[in-house]
Amino acid sequence: MNRYDLVIIGGGISGLGVAEAAAGQGLSVAVLEASTCCSQTSNNTLRIIHGGFRYLQSMSFLRVIRSLNDQTELLRRCPGALRPLACLMPLASFGLKSRIPVSIAGLAYGLLMKLAGSPLPPPETVSTAAAERHSTLLRGKAPHGALRWHDALMSDPNMITEHLLERCRTRGVTVYENTPARAIQQRQHGGFNVIDVVGTVFQARNVVNTLGPWLDTIEIPERLRGPRPLWCKGFNLISSRPLDAVHGVALQGSEGRLFFCVPREGGSAIGTWYIPHEEQTLPPRISEEEISIFLKAFNAALGEQVLHREDIVAVDVGVLPMKRNAPAGPQLLGNEQIHEREGYIEVISTKYTTFRSQATAVVRRLTSSATGSVSGTY
Repeated sequence: MNRYDLVIIGGGISGLGVAEAAAGQGLSVAVLEASTCCSQTSNNTLRIIHGGFRYLQSMSFLRVIRSLNDQTELLRRCPGALRPLACLMPLASFGLKSRIPVSIAGLAYGLLMKLAGSPLPPPETVSTAAAERHSTLLRGKAPHGALRWHDALMSDPNMITEHLLERCRTRGVTVYENTPARAIQQRQHGGFNVIDVVGTVFQARNVVNTLGPWLDTIEIPERLRGPRPLWCKGFNLISSRPLDAVHGVALQGSEGRLFFCVPREGGSAIGTWYIPHEEQTLPPRISEEEISIFLKAFNAALGEQVLHREDIVAVDVGVLPMKRNAPAGPQLLGNEQIHEREGYIEVISTKYTTFRSQATAVVRRLTSSATGSVSGTY
């Protein structure tokens, strides 16, 4: 009989993060993944592990501190999988993105970086000449200078996945890939049965569901279900042409959209474009029309026709939770949602960077739940 303290459904970055954290507390853990771990949204990102500098604009200091701590820890744990990425964004002539407010924010962020023990350089504002010297992409686009800061870039997301899988396995976690879950049932005397598509039963004291947009692909008792967010597709275009071989470059488009270009294997990744996921297909699909709209808006932000359809060699796409659809595009959820009832937890994740602190919060919810069932051997 497959018996565990905790069964986690979904082997993305969120599920593996929870598995590692729970096993670190001495729990017996199994992870059920429908395909291969981190093969969906977790693998389709811009590959930036960011420290949350942009959250200072809304005075979200706790989010900045959390992002910085998680970024610093991941840099420490996976130095071969990450490298510092110098980033540039043109300054505005006035407003929150002009030189004085950005310089003040940079000083505050630099202090928070020191407190987190970050190995990355603090932000600075640079002149127009310096911005254009750093990145030819900014020629004529930074008349008021630019902000220069550093984040971390994943050289290969699979290296992060393998690192997590190794840590899970050394802590006794059993990972079942190509094992889609079909149903969750509550047991009469406490705990759960998790049943896969071939009928194998996994008994668990507690269950954590990290399937995200795939939540409703399995049978869940109605009384356990948490609230469902709206969903949007987020996709990045992968260009064979390098727009900047060294830097990440942020450019403001129309309607407030921000485009970000990062180096990617001799070319560039450009993102992220968000659109409501109305058709609800899984895995999500991106149409030629949607690619064309993205390209048109990105070239408009550049002020010239830089990229053409033939330059695009791949499209990374994932599904993310959103609050609402606005004129400037979907407004994403700012923080993850963790719904717990009777030892069953659903996690709606929003960010790759903070998977570790998210996992800590999930395990804390388990260990402090009224059921008290998470400890001990089943």
